[in-house]
Amino acid sequence: MLTTQRSLKSRFRAIFTSILLIAPPNFACHIKALTNSVINDELRNLELINEIDITIVTIAIGAYWHQDLQEVRSRILGLQSHSNADIQELVLAYAIALACQNELKPQSFINQVCHDFNKRRALSRDLKSQQKCLEQLQLAHEFVNQGASAITAHSANGLSDAIASSLYYFLSTPHSLHLITERAQSCPQSNNLNNLQIALQAVAIASAYLGEIGNIANQNQDILTKGAIIGDQLWAEWSGVFDVKLDN
Repeated sequence: MLTTQRSLKSRFRAIFTSILLIAPPNFACHIKALTNSVINDELRNLELINEIDITIVTIAIGAYWHQDLQEVRSRILGLQSHSNADIQELVLAYAIALACQNELKPQSFINQVCHDFNKRRALSRDLKSQQKCLEQLQLAHEFVNQGASAITAHSANGLSDAIASSLYYFLSTPHSLHLITERAQSCPQSNNLNNLQIALQAVAIASAYLGEIGNIANQNQDILTKGAIIGDQLWAEWSGVFDVKLDN
């Protein structure tokens, strides 16, 4: 099922607005530059300095190429060749792409990914890393089904991969962006950068899935405007790629 043009624009807007609402101050220009690198296919010329940059690029890839999962996979594998991206980024991009297609099913997403990725090899830098990621995803699924707390989910032998943690928060309350954001931002991890990555991934998936960010009455209007601008630009470029008439 393909989303309508209007609902897809809403999803793109929601993704980047929700990211900006929790990103560091003055991050909008950097996010726009990273997104433009995806649109213009210039990733090889870009220096991705940390996991946050890779996360933003991955989200943009999942949104921009959402209609073609094979193209999403190809782009992420290409990203792996000149950055620290790995199979976790592929999972994130798939979640964003399926959400933009209106095909993301929270209850079955992890089983779907594990089923599809178990049949493929060379999705990661090595087989052990791929197996670990899939095991982490299955563990996240179990914690969600058990109604486990964040502390329990992140205790010893619990969730350690950022994407598994992000999906745990999304899948626990998929229809409440507020709860997802609040819980993901207070994730019981020791690394602040890792916490930000988890939160960014969780809110991007949730906003792509919901197609909106909910109550904006008390939000920073400048951020809302900048998020809408980035989302609209991505949508306009996507419309040109797929020759879809603009419908405002």
